[in-house]
Amino acid sequence: MDLVAKYQGVVGRVFRNENSGSSEDSYVERLLDRISNGVLAEDRRAAMLELQSVVSESHAGQMAFGAMGFPVILSVLKEERDDFEMVRGALETLVGALSPIGHAKGPANEVQPTLMNSDLLSREVDNISLLLSLLSEEDFYVRYYTLQLLTALLTNSPQRLQEAILSIPRGITRLMDMLMDREVIRNEALLLLTYLTREAEEIQKIVVFEGAFEKIFSIIKEEGGSEGGVVVQDCLELLNNLLRNSASNQVLLRETMGFDQLLSVLKLRGTTYKFTQEKTINLLSVLETINLLIIGGPETDPGRDSNKLTNKTVLVQKKVLDHLFMLGVESQWAPVPVRCAALHCIGDLIANHPKNLEELASKRLGEEPDLEPALNSVLRILLRTSSKQEFMAADYLFKNFCQQNPDGQTMLASTLILQPQSMIHAPVEEDVNMSFGSMLLHGLTTGENEGDVETCSRAASVLSHVIKGNNQCKEKIQKDTPYIRENGHAGLCCCFCDKIKKSEVLSTLFFG
Repeated sequence: MDLVAKYQGVVGRVFRNENSGSSEDSYVERLLDRISNGVLAEDRRAAMLELQSVVSESHAGQMAFGAMGFPVILSVLKEERDDFEMVRGALETLVGALSPIGHAKGPANEVQPTLMNSDLLSREVDNISLLLSLLSEEDFYVRYYTLQLLTALLTNSPQRLQEAILSIPRGITRLMDMLMDREVIRNEALLLLTYLTREAEEIQKIVVFEGAFEKIFSIIKEEGGSEGGVVVQDCLELLNNLLRNSASNQVLLRETMGFDQLLSVLKLRGTTYKFTQEKTINLLSVLETINLLIIGGPETDPGRDSNKLTNKTVLVQKKVLDHLFMLGVESQWAPVPVRCAALHCIGDLIANHPKNLEELASKRLGEEPDLEPALNSVLRILLRTSSKQEFMAADYLFKNFCQQNPDGQTMLASTLILQPQSMIHAPVEEDVNMSFGSMLLHGLTTGENEGDVETCSRAASVLSHVIKGNNQCKEKIQKDTPYIRENGHAGLCCCFCDKIKKSEVLSTLFFG
């Protein structure tokens, strides 16, 4: 057969050397003969079970199977479709032939049987077409082992399998149909599609055309949203594969399903302080999805900027800020990576977007009657957190709020009023009733009095964002803020130490 002939050189060399005449070689040959020429059905099935065991447990057995086994096994799949037991055995044998055996790797130049067998099976498009046709069989195990076999092929020969599936009519459609199958089948198909769509743009487009978004969110809902396990993780990974480098897929999601179902995954349910590892991973994956929408697509896409602007607008209109502030600010029991990712998303959503900046400036957190400006809450986190990453995420938010936003800078600068002397030495916990500017100056003065260089540095960083590139704000601070006016550059240097003097913060405060 041509399939084996193409590998005759490699396989021949292997078996002519040390493996020629080996027990595994002859044993596999006898089993294949019983399968191919046996008269009794039970004997043929028994031989298939023995072959399956050999190729799944023996490196030499895998090599021997690659040399002579494919014609026989493929013939079973083509001609004996009514004998589900034989078809199952054939598929399990192929899975074993393509699956690495758990032992130490041999020399780098040694022929790897799993790679060789994968190459043999995927070389002919007709073989892939045959496997995809098996997904229409009624037998559960036939569909299950077929998906496992396709996943093994994709692991070992990704490009060839992608090209083959694209060339087969309704190839992707058959895989997508498996998402509506029984749970075990669905999960295998989901994993396979996740691998298939990582870098294959054409496959991504077809998967979306075949209704991937609807199926993904249906599974996520069925599995419990962010509370779900690995299945939800796979769904979100598949979703992100489809959106990562495709502005057109993002537009399709926005204009067909919208973002409501995506944002519902961010909504905390039940006991909000309980964050399992699975829930944390799921939330981080959804935050990555939000980030992909904010990016808008690849840099080379001419419609990227327009798509980015529209995505930002729609996301904020759909109240994404409520979910992000719940994760990043109000749920301080949330894991640090989740809080940081949420704050970073807020910073990206408001960057160079006037309407979203206004939305953030007017946003209040908490419950009546104890509402406070959202920016105050973020500043409190920035000054108090023990996590450097969380400080950087909050600082990034303020940087984006102030950048090219003179009205926002002026609003924050107008609150820079030093508290009465009695409040200067007050504990930081009492800043809850302070204005934004008073809290900021309290951080500076408390840091100076108590030698807290870190708090001074953080407060100065935010202050630099407030006045950067805004002469009006600088003049107001020099005129109306006694602490800055009286201490000046030298006073700040004294309290900030060498590390802070070298930073850009001071140059921005007085010269930037």
